[in-house]
Amino acid sequence: MCGAVFIGALLNFFYFLSTAARLEAAANSPAPQAKKIMLVGLLMRLAMVFAILAVAVHISTQLFLASAVSFGVFYLASLIILARAEARKKF
Repeated sequence: MCGAVFIGALLNFFYFLSTAARLEAAANSPAPQAKKIMLVGLLMRLAMVFAILAVAVHISTQLFLASAVSFGVFYLASLIILARAEARKKF
């Protein structure tokens, strides 16, 4: 079970690394190309999450739930940290 929680946290880590890389690439590109970069990045991230959680659900339901809840908790924590950091930059 601890491994499933770790897998969910690791999945969130790679999800955010991929998001950051895509945002940086899109910021340095013209608008039409930036839109394509972000769309492809979204599809790749969703496929990554789906693939890992699909493997977890085939192993056991508890493993799937632990991985999914861990990903969700770390994802929300990451969003809150980013929002707070952005709010501090404005003041």
